[in-house]
Amino acid sequence: MNAKYQTASIGFAIAIIFVALLGLAACTFGKTPEPTPAPLPTLSLDETSAQEFVIADFDAVHAPVNGDANQYLIFGSLPVSEPPPDLPPELAVLLGRWEGYSYAPPVKKDYKLALMITEMTARDGKLVAWSGYNLQYPDRVGEIHFRVISVSPPSIEFQAIGPDGVRSVDTFTYDDQRKLLIGWLEYPDKNMSYGPFELSRDQTFYVYKDYAQYLTSKRIYTTEYTAQDLQRYGKGYMIYLPEGYEDKPGQTWPLIFFLHGYGDRGDNLFLLAKASPFMYIREKGSLPCIIVAPLLKAYDGFSSFPEEYMESVLAEIEANYRVDTQRIYLTGLSMGGEAAYRFAVHQPAVFAAIAPLSAYIDSETYSMLEAIKSLPVWAIHGADDTVVPFARGQQPADALEQLGGNVRFTILEGHDHDTWTDTYSDPAFYDWLFQYHTP
Repeated sequence: MNAKYQTASIGFAIAIIFVALLGLAACTFGKTPEPTPAPLPTLSLDETSAQEFVIADFDAVHAPVNGDANQYLIFGSLPVSEPPPDLPPELAVLLGRWEGYSYAPPVKKDYKLALMITEMTARDGKLVAWSGYNLQYPDRVGEIHFRVISVSPPSIEFQAIGPDGVRSVDTFTYDDQRKLLIGWLEYPDKNMSYGPFELSRDQTFYVYKDYAQYLTSKRIYTTEYTAQDLQRYGKGYMIYLPEGYEDKPGQTWPLIFFLHGYGDRGDNLFLLAKASPFMYIREKGSLPCIIVAPLLKAYDGFSSFPEEYMESVLAEIEANYRVDTQRIYLTGLSMGGEAAYRFAVHQPAVFAAIAPLSAYIDSETYSMLEAIKSLPVWAIHGADDTVVPFARGQQPADALEQLGGNVRFTILEGHDHDTWTDTYSDPAFYDWLFQYHTP
C-alpha cells in the first residue's frame, strides 16, 4: 500500500460453515409429527466464495471526521440495508458498524477490527471487515457472507482464510448486558482459539487519505538512505523536527533516538509512527526535541539492531541536524530495548539517559553493564508480560543497582508486553529524560 492511500483491496476467502439442522420427526401414535426445519444456506469453499472488497470511491466508503479532508472514519459512509419485516429484533440490533480490539495476549488491544454488518436476514447476511495491527495498513479488507447460528443470544458465524492461508471459524455474539459484540476465532487445523474481540459502537478508528501528508502536518517526516552501507540494514528513518527548528538556525536541540520492536521490521517507514515517541506528537502535541527512529529490515541475519547500524545512523543525524550532543537520549521497546542496552554499553559517553521498555539483555551485554553504571537508566516492564517476563526485565536493573548505578525499575501492573502506549504518551516520561545531560 502506498503512503498516499487511495484504495484498499486486500481480499480474503470466505465461506459459510455448512451445518444442516435436522428436526425430530416424531411419529408417536396419535400425534402429528413435528415439521423438519429447512437447512441453512451454504456456500462452498472454492474460488467463487472469495469476495474482494475494492474501494473505488474512498468517500463513498469512509466518512470525513469533523470536516477534515484527510481523516476519515473507517466504513463511516457505507450504507446499511433496512431490516426485512420478518427479522427478529434480537438480530436487527447487529446491523450497522462495530469496532474494537483483540484482548488476546501477548499484546492486548494491539490487533484492531472494524465490522460493518450491511445486510441481514433471519438466516444469513453480509458484512465488510477491516482489520490489522495498524489500521492505516490493514492486514485484511473484505466482504463476508455469514450465517446466523443463534437468535438468543444473537450470534453469527463465518469462515475466513487469513493472509497466511490459515483457516479460521469466526463467531461473534451480542452481549446485551455490556452492549458489545464478542468475537472468537477458532483454528480447527491448529486446535487453538484467538480472542476475545470486544467490539462496540464507538466511532474512533480512522484512516487517512494521505498518511504522509498527515504526518507532515505534525512535523514528522521519512527519509530514505542513499548510503550503501546503511541500505544493508534498513530503508531509512523517521524524524520529528520540533516547532521553531527552522526559525532558530543557531540553536541545537535534544535528540531522542528510538529503536522499534520486532513487529515493525520491514520496509514500511510509516509503521514507526504508531508504537513510538511519535505517538506523543500525534496525540498530545509538540516536544522540544528531535526524535529519530531508524528502520530495521526484516532479515533473518539480524536478530536485533547491529551496533554498526545504530552508530552509522546516529552519526548521520548528528551530521545533518542540529543536535545538542550533551542531550542525546536512547529508548527502545522489546527488541529495541535490548538494542538500547547494547548500544549504551558500547557508547557509554554518548547518551545522557536511556529508557529500555519491555526489554531484556543477553549474557555479553550483562557482563558489560559496569560501563553504564553512572548513566541514568529507567527500565519499564509490564507485570503480566509473557513475551519477556518481568524477572528478565528486572535482571539488568538489579545488576546495575548492585554496581551502584543510577537505575530506576518500574513494573506496570495490569500491563502485558505493551508498556509503550502509556509510557510514550506520558509527559512525565519526557520530563525525566530532559533533566539529564552528559558532562
